[in-house]
Amino acid sequence: MIAGRESFHLEERAFWRRFGRVEHERLEFKASAANLREVIPAMAMTAGGHVVLGVSDKRRLVGCALDQQVLDAVMRRAQDAGVDVRVQPLVVGRVSLTLVTVPRVTDRIVTTSDGRVLRRVGSDNLPLRGEQLGRFVHGRRRLRIGRRVARLLAVVVHAARPVRAGEQRGADLEEETGGRHQHEIGDQGRDGT
Repeated sequence: MIAGRESFHLEERAFWRRFGRVEHERLEFKASAANLREVIPAMAMTAGGHVVLGVSDKRRLVGCALDQQVLDAVMRRAQDAGVDVRVQPLVVGRVSLTLVTVPRVTDRIVTTSDGRVLRRVGSDNLPLRGEQLGRFVHGRRRLRIGRRVARLLAVVVHAARPVRAGEQRGADLEEETGGRHQHEIGDQGRDGT
């Protein structure tokens, strides 16, 4: 266990089989934790992914052990972007690396600390500008609205299904929706008011 986290061990061949040698939208290699300002928000805005610290541009395992300095650098950049990353020690052969897992963020716009919206395109972190940015924000809004509609439909479907003997629909429905539903007519009172 390193920095309160379970370490993950792989042989070098298994490491390259698992991650591959080509960076892409969901994979970035960095020799150190020094330049994470763009990659964390860009990955979060695309599909999420992994940043492996301790691998050079020539794909040599140079090492970047998870210590206090590395952990603080990663968490500072994640905090700047408002992204909850997972940091894990990774030992490949005898070389200590650090694996940073970046989640995909779909419920809001993630920016760099200087306010840029970036997306991963191949291994590049590219800014969204003008119409591109407008389409992207519009797509996020539709995704959010789609989720709300799906939750509403789930409530409607649950409310419309037949009540089985001994079942308490109102309590179940309130628990599932956090109380965000209107009571059914039968729940209003004994006299129907």
